[in-house]
Amino acid sequence: MSESSESIPSPPFAAPPGMEAPNQAGPGYPPPNPGFPPYGYPYPYPYPYPMMPAAPELPKGLATTGMILGIVGACTSLFYIGGLIGIVGLVFSIIALRKASRGLAGGKGMAIAGLVTSIFGIVVNAIEIVFLVWLFSTASHCSQQVDNTDPNTGVSQMDQCMINSNFN
Repeated sequence: MSESSESIPSPPFAAPPGMEAPNQAGPGYPPPNPGFPPYGYPYPYPYPYPMMPAAPELPKGLATTGMILGIVGACTSLFYIGGLIGIVGLVFSIIALRKASRGLAGGKGMAIAGLVTSIFGIVVNAIEIVFLVWLFSTASHCSQQVDNTDPNTGVSQMDQCMINSNFN
């Protein structure tokens, strides 16, 4: 045996007969590094590295709230309240997105989703309100027409006014 292998104590387990102990130099292999104990000493596995502590998860409450309010605002945008819910969701999403950009909070993707759905709900509600204002304005204007029916077409003057009206 070489001098370096004599200074290292033998492992607590024995190799099967006719086989060399693990990490021992055989013919054609360089001698083991004397600064390190052989593989398996004193444990059968190499020394584990210490675990890095996981980074604490950043709070996502604002982003979650903004996303939920945005989805609810988009779903209820045809019922007039969706625009109000969308505005609140938009505020929460903007605050969450700013905090996520600074690294103070998590949930950047949820904040973006809340931003998009909130804007969608607000736009749909605004289009609905503009359409209803136009419809009622046109209807009130056309209701002042005399309700005479054209004998050739069978369409009343009020109906003809509604058909011919545009976004003036």
